[in-house]
Amino acid sequence: MKLILSSLTSVLLLIAVAGLSAAPTPDELARIKAAVPSKASAKPHKPRKLLVFSRAWGYWHTAIPYGEAAIRMMGEKTKAFDATITNDDSFFEPDRLAKFDAVVFNNTNNEIFLPENFSKLPPAGQEKANARDTLLKKSLRGFLSDGKGLMVIHAGIASFRKWPEYGAIVGARFESHPWNAGSTVTLKIEDPEHCLCHAFPSDRFTVTDEIYQFKEFDRKQLRVLFSLDTTGMDLAKIKGIRRTDRDFALSWIKNYGKGRVFYSALGHQHDIFWNPTVLQHYLDGIQFALGDLTATTESIPAR
Repeated sequence: MKLILSSLTSVLLLIAVAGLSAAPTPDELARIKAAVPSKASAKPHKPRKLLVFSRAWGYWHTAIPYGEAAIRMMGEKTKAFDATITNDDSFFEPDRLAKFDAVVFNNTNNEIFLPENFSKLPPAGQEKANARDTLLKKSLRGFLSDGKGLMVIHAGIASFRKWPEYGAIVGARFESHPWNAGSTVTLKIEDPEHCLCHAFPSDRFTVTDEIYQFKEFDRKQLRVLFSLDTTGMDLAKIKGIRRTDRDFALSWIKNYGKGRVFYSALGHQHDIFWNPTVLQHYLDGIQFALGDLTATTESIPAR
């Protein structure tokens, strides 16, 4: 289903029709609208089309409609892109996907190219679904390797858990969240001079969210933008900590073939989507994925 949204009322209506919970209130939508940057950091090289995919099986983040609203408003306000918001996986068929410049995985989760009732399908149905899943993954991989872009928000990194290549595409895999929802932490901006870090007023930024820990993460394969500042933390007292290197990267960019990938672990709390600093960072990441904001993906050592 392609959602074409033109007003705050239509956002609420479409979310209600879809039967989703946690629809943003009019006041929250007004906050999002006020927080969205008024101008893009880079002028688009051409009219850009952005596909925002929000399908999630298993755990469904209630922040999903907030992310949809924020990204839609970014495009409308800045004219940096035209957003198509959908849960319809047919948009990943090669001919349809080719019309877009980048994709956003908006808190997607699990095997999002398989039907939710996959385990209940008869063998013939599962075989057909698996064949389609393979086709759509090949389409996405080709889309990126040929020079298009991908932005992944928060839980989107927990998509495609059975697809080995996805870890290589995104740069890591979700392992756990030792800092649960509502945790207030300090982010360490790795390179304040990097164009995707210009949104942050200094090299430290305090935020409240659910904070992830990753596996299959190799700093040498990507450019970390910000990480968790563990100064003053007694990690031995935090349940579930695995990383002995204390390297808790939370946002990065990388290349995949000729394509561009941007990941941010922020996005669990609803109010993340009316935080003007975070939204500017998101917009810059989207413009990087679209190919309009040129940024180095060269790795740098942890600070």
